[in-house]
Amino acid sequence: MKYLYILLLYLPSGFGRLTQRVTHYKYTHVALSLDDRYEHFYAFSRLRAKTPPISGYIEEKRIYYTLGENVPIYTKIFKVPVTEEGYKRAERWLAKVRRDPEIMYNLINMLLLPWLGGHPVYKAYNCGEFIAKVLEKAGIALDMPYYRYMPRDFNRLLGKYAVFEGTLDNRGQEGMEDDFFRETGRLEYVQKTAYIVKELLYRQFTGHASRKFSPDKVRFVWGTGKETADWKYKQQIPDQSQKDLQTELNGWKCFCTGGQGRKLRNWNRRNRK
Repeated sequence: MKYLYILLLYLPSGFGRLTQRVTHYKYTHVALSLDDRYEHFYAFSRLRAKTPPISGYIEEKRIYYTLGENVPIYTKIFKVPVTEEGYKRAERWLAKVRRDPEIMYNLINMLLLPWLGGHPVYKAYNCGEFIAKVLEKAGIALDMPYYRYMPRDFNRLLGKYAVFEGTLDNRGQEGMEDDFFRETGRLEYVQKTAYIVKELLYRQFTGHASRKFSPDKVRFVWGTGKETADWKYKQQIPDQSQKDLQTELNGWKCFCTGGQGRKLRNWNRRNRK
């Protein structure tokens, strides 16, 4: 027997307070943890602390739920038993979502769900839809279509599996240096939000992604290619000295400017067409 841990949470933001008023429910977010340490979570949510419309698949850390403030992390946790095979299906679904560049956040359904009851959109999910799909893949019978689920509905569906309600320890600082807490320029904020709405409307009426859909326009890409690559490399080997790290990066640059680099660039050109 394996377990999936489903957490109802409250995000301390203006959008969170508005959601509370509209739904008449204290929790505004739902996420998945694969263990009972509750340190890393899988969800569809804002990709940066101050940009709620620009959301998507994200692997969250506990401090994200404070939005960088010294506030309690209110939660209700459900320990859901699943079979070994159901657990593997849920893991495969997570891997598929992580790899698929067409998947995006269902902002429109999130905003209209309390009034219109939800509607599926091609490869677009909000937090409730995502968790409902995970549970469905794991073999948990849903009591309504996945796209109708809001955080409050999981309390009804999973009530008998509740194991905790209260606050999580918010003293850890892991994640404060993540891109999640970076500032976003006003122009980028407006452009991405407009593109997200446009793309979702297109998918709503056609049932597929637009021909020129650009994943980068619904997510964040910061810095130059070199800056981003260097930053990601440093995150993977945090204990390595700066001198050794620079040697590794220089070696990588030499590789990229040689024959293998040319092959890689040619492959990229062919696959962009």
